[in-house]
Amino acid sequence: MTPSVLAQHLRPADHVVVGQVTGEPPGLVGEMFALAAGLGQLNVFCGYSLNPAWGGSIDPALRVTTYCGLGTVRHLVGRGAARVIPAQLSQLASYFESGVLKADVVLLQVSPADPEGYHSLGCAVDYVWSAAQAARVVLVEINPNVPRTRSAFRLHGSRVVVAGESDMPLAELPNRAPDELELTIGRNVARVVPDGAIIQLGIGTMAAAVARALSRHRGLRVRSGMVGDWLTELVACGAIDTTDPEACMASLAVGSRSLYDFAGPGSVLGFTLPAQLVAPGTQMAGAPFMSINSAIEVDLCGQANSEFIGTRYVGAVGGLSDYFRAARGSAGGLAIIALPSTVGAASKSRVVARMAGAYVTAAQSDVDVVVTEHGVADIRATTLAERRTLITALAEPRFRAALNEGEEQFLA
Repeated sequence: MTPSVLAQHLRPADHVVVGQVTGEPPGLVGEMFALAAGLGQLNVFCGYSLNPAWGGSIDPALRVTTYCGLGTVRHLVGRGAARVIPAQLSQLASYFESGVLKADVVLLQVSPADPEGYHSLGCAVDYVWSAAQAARVVLVEINPNVPRTRSAFRLHGSRVVVAGESDMPLAELPNRAPDELELTIGRNVARVVPDGAIIQLGIGTMAAAVARALSRHRGLRVRSGMVGDWLTELVACGAIDTTDPEACMASLAVGSRSLYDFAGPGSVLGFTLPAQLVAPGTQMAGAPFMSINSAIEVDLCGQANSEFIGTRYVGAVGGLSDYFRAARGSAGGLAIIALPSTVGAASKSRVVARMAGAYVTAAQSDVDVVVTEHGVADIRATTLAERRTLITALAEPRFRAALNEGEEQFLA
C-alpha cells in the first residue's frame, strides 16, 4: 500500500463513496480512517459491509451516511454515528447520477485488469457504478481474489487510479443452516411458486430455507438484488434453467468463497445494476416473477416492516418495494412476505394488530401473500376484514385472541 496515493487525492469535505461487501477495499478504508482527522471532515457513504473496522471507534471527522442497518455498519447506526437514508437500491443510483447524493471520490476493490485493460467489479455491481461515473477520481485496490464476473459494467484502467494492492480473502458471510421452523416456512412458500418461475430471494437463513424447498422445482430463473450460497445449491440440484445464458442475474453476491468462485468466468450468474433488474419489459415474457422477502413484522392489514425493531434501525428498504412492484407487473407473479410468527423463544408475536408508528416498508397494497410456519394467506382482492381473519390465522395460536382485542372492526 502506498499511503501517499490516497492522501494526495482526498480533499477536506470530500464526499467519499465506498463499495459494498466484496467491493469494499479494506486497505483503503483503513487508510481513510487514519487520514480523516487531518482533513477536518470527510463525508462517507457506506452501504452493506462485512468489514469489522466499521464496528470500532470512528474518528468524528468522518460523517458517515448509509442506507441500511446491516452488517458491521449496524454498529455505527446503533450508536447514532451514522445517518440513515431510507431508499430503494434503484433510487440510490439516480441520486448519484443527478447529484442529489454527491460523489467526489469512490473507493473500490476490483480484479486485476483483463487483456483489454478492464477491471471487473466482481460480485458487487450496484449504485457505486453511478457514483464512479460522477466522481472526480475512482481509487481502486486490486485484489486477484475478486472474480472476473459476467457483466457489462467494468472499469477501464484509464478511468481509475490504482491506490493499492491486496491478496486478502474476500469478505464472507457466515453460512448458518436454516432451522426446522424456517424450513417449514420455506416449504409453505414453495407451494405457491410454480416451475419455470423467475424468483427473487435475498440472503440469510430464510432465503436458504426457501431455496431448499425449491430444490425439486425445475426451469427456475433468478432476478435478485442479492444472492447467497443458495444459488449454487439450486444450480447443483438442477432447479435452475442453465440452458438460458441470462437465467441468473443479480447485483450483489454475498456468501462463502465457493459462491465467489462460482461467480467467475463462464458462470450462469451475471451481474447488472439494480434498476435494470426491475425495469419494465426486462422480465422474461410469460414467466411469473415471484418476489420473496422476509420482514421483522407484518400487521393485520398486510403492511410489512423490514427496517425497525422498536426505534432501532436494523434493516433496509433495499429492493423490496422495487421487486414487489415488478412481481405484480408480471403475469401470475406474486409479492410474498415470509417470516416466523414469533421472535426468538416465542415470547413476542411478529404478527401485530397494527404497525407501530410509521415504520412501514411495504404498503398493504404492495403485498400479495403472507407466509409463516402456520400457513399461507393470499390477501389479493380481499377486504380489510378478510385480511384480518387470514393473517390472524398465521400468528402463533396463543397470540391470536390478543390480536383482536381493543381494535376497531374493519369494514367488511
